[in-house]
Amino acid sequence: MNSELSEEDLLLSREELECRRQMATASIPLDGRLYCESVWDGWGCWNYTEAGRRTFINCPSHIQGFDPELKAYKDCTEDGTWWKNPFNKTWSNYTACINQKELEKNTHLIYVYISGYSISMAALTVSLVIFIVFRRQLQCDRVTLHNHLFGSYVLNDIAWISYYVLAALNADVLQQNPGWCQGLHVLTQYLVTCNYVWMFCEGLYLHTIIAVAFTSTKRLLRACYVVGWGLPVVTTLIYTAVRANSLTESQRCWIKESDLQWIVSGIIVFTLVMNLLFLFNIIRVLVTKLRAVNSPDTIQAKKAVRATVILIPLLGVQFVLFPMRPPDGTLLIEIYFMTIALVTSLQGLFVAALFCFFNGEVMTVLSRRWQRRDSALRRLSVTQTVTLAPASRKRVSRELRPTASSLTPLHNMTSHDDASDNLFV
Repeated sequence: MNSELSEEDLLLSREELECRRQMATASIPLDGRLYCESVWDGWGCWNYTEAGRRTFINCPSHIQGFDPELKAYKDCTEDGTWWKNPFNKTWSNYTACINQKELEKNTHLIYVYISGYSISMAALTVSLVIFIVFRRQLQCDRVTLHNHLFGSYVLNDIAWISYYVLAALNADVLQQNPGWCQGLHVLTQYLVTCNYVWMFCEGLYLHTIIAVAFTSTKRLLRACYVVGWGLPVVTTLIYTAVRANSLTESQRCWIKESDLQWIVSGIIVFTLVMNLLFLFNIIRVLVTKLRAVNSPDTIQAKKAVRATVILIPLLGVQFVLFPMRPPDGTLLIEIYFMTIALVTSLQGLFVAALFCFFNGEVMTVLSRRWQRRDSALRRLSVTQTVTLAPASRKRVSRELRPTASSLTPLHNMTSHDDASDNLFV
C-alpha cells in the first residue's frame, strides 16, 4: 500500500477488500430466478439482487460529505443486469447520501466564487479592451505583460464558472462522472497554473528592471511567453495522467481535493515564494534609492508602503497566507473559507483596478481621448450652426419683407442679422 495515500483512500481500500472477501464467500442464489451479480462499484458493496428490484445500502462513511445514516440505491433490470446510465456505465445512486447542511454551505461558497469570478471577468475584459484600443499610446513591455496576465485571469474565470455551473452544482453529472467534466477540471488546473506563472513573470520582470538593471527586456519577454503558457502544460499533463489512472481519485468529476494536486500546486508554491522574495528586494532597492536622494523618512515610508500595497495583488503574495488554516468545526474555519472565496475570485478585479482603472498613464490617455472627443463635438456643433445660419436668415428676411408702414422694425431686424453673421464667421 502506498504510504502517501490519504486517509479516505486507505478506508476505501479496506472497504473494497472486505467487499471482495464477502463476494468470494457469498453463496449464489439457486432458486431458478434471475439475479444481478454482486459487485463493488468503487464506493459500496452490492449483494445479489433479484431482477426488477431496487436494492439499498447505507451510504459509505469513508466518502467525504456523505451521511452514513442515509441510503444509496442500485437498480437491477428485468434482464438481470445492473442499470446503466446514458454513458453506458453501470450506475449506483449516491445523490441522496450528501449531507444537506454541508451541501448548503458548499453551494453558498460556490455561488460566492461564481459572483466574484463574474465581476473580475467583466473588469478584466474592460481593461483588456482599453489596453488594445490604446495600444499605441500604452505600448511598452510592462503593458504587454499585463495583457497576458489579464488574459490568463479571464480564461481562468471562464473555466471555473463553467466547471461550477456545469459540474459542481449538478449532482447527476458528479455521479455519472463523464469525460467532459473531468476534462473541464483539467482545464481549470492548467489555467490556474498559468495564472500564477504569469504573476511570477510580472515579479521577475519588475525585479529585473529595478534591482538587476537587465537591459535585454525583449529576451526576457520571450522567455515569459514560453514559461507562462508552456510550463503549465507539462505539469498538467503529468497530473492528468497520474490521476486518471487512480480509481479512487478519478471519481465525481475530480471535484475532491487530492494529494496528487501537489503536482500542479508545487509550481504554484514556487512562484509565490519567488514573488515574495522579489517583493522584499524591490522594496529594499526602492528605500535605498529614496535615501540616496535624501528624501524625508515619512516620504520614504509612504512610498514604500504604497509600492507594497500595489505589488501585493499583482504578484499574488497574499496567497502565501492561505495554508494557515484554522481548526475544523469552528467559526474561524467558515470565515477562512469565505475569505478565500472572496480574495481568490475578486483577485482579477483588484489587479484591473490598480493597474488599469486607477493607473495614472491609463487615466491620462483616457482623459486626452475624452477631451479630443469633446472638442470634436463642439467643432461639429459650431459647423452645423454656421451651415444653418444663412438659410435661417433668408427665411426670416422673406417673412419680414419691408412695407411702407414698417420701415423702423425692418431696419432693426436687418441690423440684428448682420451682427449674427459676424458672430458665426
